[in-house]
Amino acid sequence: MSAALLLAAGLLLQAPSPATDAVVIVASENMYAAPDESTEVVSQATLGQLVEVIETSGTFARVRTPDRYEGWLPRAAVSPYADAAAPRYARAGRVVEVTSLTAYLYREADVTTARPRTSAPLATRLEVAADGPADGWLTVRLPSGGAAYVQAGDVRPVDPGAPPRRGSPGEVLEAARRFLGVPYLWGGMTARGIDCSGLVSRVYHANGLPLPRDAGLQFESPELVPVERQDLRPADLVFFGRGSSRVTHVGLYAGDGRFISATTHGTPVVHEDRLDDPHWAPAYQGARRPR
Repeated sequence: MSAALLLAAGLLLQAPSPATDAVVIVASENMYAAPDESTEVVSQATLGQLVEVIETSGTFARVRTPDRYEGWLPRAAVSPYADAAAPRYARAGRVVEVTSLTAYLYREADVTTARPRTSAPLATRLEVAADGPADGWLTVRLPSGGAAYVQAGDVRPVDPGAPPRRGSPGEVLEAARRFLGVPYLWGGMTARGIDCSGLVSRVYHANGLPLPRDAGLQFESPELVPVERQDLRPADLVFFGRGSSRVTHVGLYAGDGRFISATTHGTPVVHEDRLDDPHWAPAYQGARRPR
């Protein structure tokens, strides 16, 4: 059969196109298990994040995030780079990093005149165009190319060419405590809603240490070393699981036999529990600590 006939019959497979870099241009967007919003949410992509577009299907693109997690999101949520030489967002020049759980990016340098243009979660990096135009404000360039205004108290300056500063265990735990009360959201990665591994990866990312997105991947990561229960220290990762799935949940050890996690157990928010709680004690699977 000729190539034309094979193609007409849908039997001729074409080699996949190489991955294309793109930048996320919305505050946050769900990543789905398939190119369909009715399927499982596997994670979220967030503003300014560099992703690889692996393939497209209709109005969806399958992307890979910096932690190598893959999922489908609406193509309108990303802007592809023209080529490998195109400057990547917030990789050079004057850059700030969001230190608040959420920073709102306004249309005017005023919190009352109009609704925000968008928002940026903790640890988002933003390009600074200028100081002002009013005291306590910065003008930022958005990944979409437009401009917005952020309050200076929501961000801190960073050197985009330097390795990220590694936070202490105390700083990691402090960041986790700031999420207390945030609603549980499967696949969530922001203060609008977050899940267990999203919480752990977000607070460690904010403290200069990228971790895998998934609890099971975190448990198996070579960047983390096993820790015996009697040797636990604050900010260690503690893991839980039941049945055939060895690891299904992760939290951050807070000291004194307590840990912080995003969970649906009890009140579905980020809260503290005890390791010896009757719900958690039989599910404990072990602990890990960053090298």
